Amino acid sequence: MRSILYAGHDFSELCSAEVVSRSVNPIIAEALEVPGRVGAMLVSGYVPPADVTVRLFLDLGFRADVNALADARHRLSFWLCAFGGGDLVLPDEPELTYRDALLVSAGAWHKLFSDGQCDITFTLFDPIAYGMERIERLARFDVGGTWPTLPEFRLVASAGSSLSVSHPAEGRSITIDYEFAGGETVVIDCADESVRINDADARDCVSLGSDFFSLEPGDRILSITGCSYHEARFTERWA
Repeated sequence: MRSILYAGHDFSELCSAEVVSRSVNPIIAEALEVPGRVGAMLVSGYVPPADVTVRLFLDLGFRADVNALADARHRLSFWLCAFGGGDLVLPDEPELTYRDALLVSAGAWHKLFSDGQCDITFTLFDPIAYGMERIERLARFDVGGTWPTLPEFRLVASAGSSLSVSHPAEGRSITIDYEFAGGETVVIDCADESVRINDADARDCVSLGSDFFSLEPGDRILSITGCSYHEARFTERWA
């Protein structure tokens, strides 16, 4: 890919692009003062938003007159004015998508002719990129990427009083207590910790002690009981 995709617009028809700088993801620490302890106790940390700067090069593919150049600049400005932000694909990572990106800075065009260029900066409010979308129907599978991902499980229940999805290696499981007649569709979404049975909200059926879990990169083995069909859906993530 030679340009960017942003907020649903493919910029390659008007310009090429290159990434000229990006910030490294630091860890922001959260700590508490503890009486009698020198310094503080580390409680948790999180990855803050990151910035990436892209240089746009006008590339109309023909000798454009002044009106065509002006039209291209106006269209680019309109595409970049996504007040709610959007998905961003960068030319040096064409298979990865950054969600919740927002244009926060834009420089002036260095030239107003067909070889014009300008620098723009996006803030990646979710700085962990999304890669390949996966659907796995076996209990054992490999999770790619470098960052944990939150799966969605789609199941067809067998007759019985419960079903469960567990990750034995981490000692975490999700159990749904419900009088299943058999054939009900169940969707467990670990991203928003929701459960639906036949498309109806069933969060009140989640048993006490259940723990919605993420999938770390690597070889994963799940244990799934109480259903006749199951699949795990997730998107590989990259730091």
